[in-house]
Amino acid sequence: MNNSTNFRRLITLPLLCCLLFSGTLFGASQQERISISVKNVTLTQFFKEIEQKTTYKFFYKDSQVETVSPVSIEATNTALKDILNNVLSKTALTYEISGNQIVIIGKDNKTGQKTIVVSGLVTDSQGQPLPGVAVMIPGTNRGVDTDLDGKFQIALVQTRQAALEFKMIGMEVYSLRLDDRAYYEIVMQESRLQLNEVIVTGVVDKKAESFTGSVSTISSKELTRVGNKNVFESLKNIDPSIYIMDNLTQGSNPNALPGMEIRGTSSFPLEKNDIGVDLKGNYGNIPNMPLFILDGFEASVERIMDMDMNRVENVTILKDASAKALYGSKAANGVVVIETKKLKGNQQRVTYTGSMDFEMPDLSSYNLANAREKLEIERIEGIYTTSRIEDQLELNKLYNDRKKLIEEGLDTYWLSKPLRVGVGNKHNLNIELGDSRSLKGVVDFTYNNTNGIMKGSNRSNISGTVNLSYRYKKLLFRNIMTALSNHADESPWGSFNDYARMNPYWRSNDPVTGMLLRWAEVTENYSIANPMYDATIGTLNTSSYLDFTNNFYAEYRPTTHVKITGRMGISAKRSSADEFLPANHSTFSTSSYMTNEALKMRRGSYRLDNGRSSSFSGDINASYTRNFDRHFVSANVGAFASESMYSAYVNKAEGFPNNQAADITFARQYAEGTKPVGLSSLNREISFLGTANYAYDNRFLADLTYRLSASSLYGKENRWAPGWSIGLGWNMHHEKFLKNVDFIDQLRLRASVGVTGNQNFNTSYAVGTYQYYTDYNYNGFTGAFLSNLPNPQLRWEQKKDYNIGIDAQIGPLQLKADYYDGFTENMVTNVSVSPSTGFSMVKDNLGLVRNKGFEINANLSLYNNSNGFLNIYGSVAGNTNVIESLSESMRTYNELQLKSASDKGNNEPVLMYVDGMSMTSIWAVKSLGIDPMNGQEIYLKKDGTRTYVYDPLDLVVVGDTKPTARGHFGFTAEYKGFGFSSTFRYLYGGQMYNQTLVDRVENIDIQYNVDRRVLLGRWQTPGQLAPFKRLGTFQYEGDSMAYQAKTQATSRFVQNRNELTWGTATLYYDFPKQLVNNWNMERVRFSVYMNDILTLSSIDIERGLYYPFARTVSCSLSITF
Repeated sequence: MNNSTNFRRLITLPLLCCLLFSGTLFGASQQERISISVKNVTLTQFFKEIEQKTTYKFFYKDSQVETVSPVSIEATNTALKDILNNVLSKTALTYEISGNQIVIIGKDNKTGQKTIVVSGLVTDSQGQPLPGVAVMIPGTNRGVDTDLDGKFQIALVQTRQAALEFKMIGMEVYSLRLDDRAYYEIVMQESRLQLNEVIVTGVVDKKAESFTGSVSTISSKELTRVGNKNVFESLKNIDPSIYIMDNLTQGSNPNALPGMEIRGTSSFPLEKNDIGVDLKGNYGNIPNMPLFILDGFEASVERIMDMDMNRVENVTILKDASAKALYGSKAANGVVVIETKKLKGNQQRVTYTGSMDFEMPDLSSYNLANAREKLEIERIEGIYTTSRIEDQLELNKLYNDRKKLIEEGLDTYWLSKPLRVGVGNKHNLNIELGDSRSLKGVVDFTYNNTNGIMKGSNRSNISGTVNLSYRYKKLLFRNIMTALSNHADESPWGSFNDYARMNPYWRSNDPVTGMLLRWAEVTENYSIANPMYDATIGTLNTSSYLDFTNNFYAEYRPTTHVKITGRMGISAKRSSADEFLPANHSTFSTSSYMTNEALKMRRGSYRLDNGRSSSFSGDINASYTRNFDRHFVSANVGAFASESMYSAYVNKAEGFPNNQAADITFARQYAEGTKPVGLSSLNREISFLGTANYAYDNRFLADLTYRLSASSLYGKENRWAPGWSIGLGWNMHHEKFLKNVDFIDQLRLRASVGVTGNQNFNTSYAVGTYQYYTDYNYNGFTGAFLSNLPNPQLRWEQKKDYNIGIDAQIGPLQLKADYYDGFTENMVTNVSVSPSTGFSMVKDNLGLVRNKGFEINANLSLYNNSNGFLNIYGSVAGNTNVIESLSESMRTYNELQLKSASDKGNNEPVLMYVDGMSMTSIWAVKSLGIDPMNGQEIYLKKDGTRTYVYDPLDLVVVGDTKPTARGHFGFTAEYKGFGFSSTFRYLYGGQMYNQTLVDRVENIDIQYNVDRRVLLGRWQTPGQLAPFKRLGTFQYEGDSMAYQAKTQATSRFVQNRNELTWGTATLYYDFPKQLVNNWNMERVRFSVYMNDILTLSSIDIERGLYYPFARTVSCSLSITF
């Protein structure tokens, strides 16, 4: 029944659009004898009735017809001239006919006033004809459109004040005062506000003045004003609606992909066992990641991060249902549309942009003990005290030896050892070619080499793009072909955390020879490996990929109002990764590997990853746009089809004879307990789209969108997924009561509601996946088993969005505000099933999550003239996330989390999902602090009683990592060629679990370095008031070994997180045009960028645990010939 209904809807939508088109494609026959019957209609309606029955068009002023009494006439096969005479004879009006145009004039016109016919050609600044330009008679709603060749012809009454206005989206309005000429050549200039006039959606462009969706459009100038690294680094300093989180573990690692979300978290994060294979090639989907569209086609986060910013024309963020419903079942997390630059004129132009980039380590968040402090901490902790006399003598010697080295000046700053000032460079060459008639082309080459602050870390990209377009009469063809080669190296010096753990009284180099030491400390009982040594023995951790993309676009305009487009895109990617740890690597320096003969043979490991992915997509769209008097109508219908697949394989081997054997074929065996593994996925989709946009008198607006999609990701019982939206708007600034208010240029109210979906989950959720028994067979036959329990009823995650907003331009102030409320249902999550099925869980659609919030952006122009400008800007955004209905479905998951919380060896908070709570809640047991008499922590149970015993059943929500508000503020200024801008980011009201205090202060491994707060903060003696406790040891049941106890999740370590970051500072200078022209150049600009300059936080926490954060300075030179 559902499929039948969907099919009827699918057939009805194109038929309605065909009927809509028919009024334009098949006009009434040009006959002067017509039949008409109207009664008590306005004169305007009478004119429209004639226009529908003939090919004539009426031209008049509204003031001429507003006071005319209602018209009634009935005529059969009567001459048009007689009908007009009959009706107008009762008015003060008459008419003149010129061609197919009827001009209404007053009967009392003075002698000498007559109807004239004016024609001409409209082009852009490059001499290109402009079709579809509205040629309007001022003071009326009448006019004509230029044809496909940019030509026009219009009739009007000749007066001394006779004039015409030329209007087109993306162009400045051109006013023409008529003289005695009958032919005019009009050159229109590109509007400085073009991006505010056209909304680029990646499917069909929308007229901003009549669009009701919530979008943010960022120009290439705005992107490069705050940075030149990559699109994401710039976006996080521009628009808070897209939240690009700081990576507190990977810091400024050039090979780490950013995490981001638009308007909150609406899906469960991907669990490690959902894929089953740890892949290195960035395959698959991330549940809360927005959809990225590059030149109309889907693109990965990695592809966007690695693309050259100089190619970007603009970025549009689609946020509410009215904007993102165009993408239906993929748009729940928001859509980021990126459009690259195209050749606009017919001039040959070469632009070179080069930069030198300097990355400097930022270690301000680290507060580690120095050598003297660390030795004292060890003494206080009793490291050098024992009850056995023999051992005490040995410990005394160790203490004295270390103290002697410290007195001699040994204080190794290990944090600096793997670091450097990373010096990178970027070069881009852009060549624009074309002629004035048909063929245009842009060829772009980019080399980008980023050297990270950890020695040996690197990411380099070489890319080339050829963008060709060809116009032949009513046809336009465009093809964009891009090839990108990427190579990435992780630092052979290992994890930065290894250096933060090293004691400062250990040596890195021989004090006499300066040679690097293999062991940082050697005693009779043990040796401490020097992590620096790993970088000298051939350690390898590298990856690469080659990506090829070809996007083809064709456009046909049968009339000035109808456009038919077709697109086809293909992409292919090949990737590989190699990770080699030599036999002498510190990983294999433990006593077990050094003494056990069997383990000695297994030293050295190699991991080899190989993968490939490809995609194909195509679509065809037909759009219709036209103004009818006060009515603006735009409609689009389209069909889409796509296929994407990937496959990846992992091989692990061990046992290498020496450090130079960096090839997996030299391994002795597969890594113990492993075998080659792989993963593949295939997704096919087909969808149909219909949109309509209507505006009355440019005051009242309406948008309708419907998209029906079918995907192989869904269960076979629920292949089809509809998405829809309705948007309404009111341009109050066009109302009579505001038209004369000079300081209000724009005041628009808008509202929308709609449903979109999310496909960011794995194919195997709905389809059963089998694996072979590789360890044995039966009579020569290999068996197979079901590796997951499929759910053929699995449906798409569905998000229903409500949005209200306002757009205002009040004098020099631009303001944009939105309030949204979104409900995500049918969330894909684990659900417990009976053990008799052979599985404990299955993926199903259960639960409801609500995201609501607000966004406010403001820009104030303080100074603006021919010499320059000064703008200040700011934004604030907030989001709250609540689980409305989920608890029962997550029972088993939460039970597993409680079990993990009860583990005395676990010192990190667990993540649980409970009704009424946020998906980003921090779960911990409430703490009343440390008892000063015995040093034990006092816990508060749910019933209000106090206890010293930690019970995971007392876990409650003690904070939320999502900030209450976040945003940015700053300014941008320019004066006589000099420009300067600066941006600050802030967040307020969230909480964080301070893992630094847990790991470096309370749960210290005293054998390694610690935070210097250990000296003052840990409880030592009865009566001492201390924020941190001392911990003993514990044993697991059935295990005789003693383990260091850990601090289980407690509210003591939950702290308010308020941060202010000086994100960017940019200085540039445009050389004077006269000077540049003397150099035979068109433009020369020199720029200096600074990024991530300073971060002030209410929490003292180590940032960049495995890879530090960095401050960046970049010097850039751009030359256009």
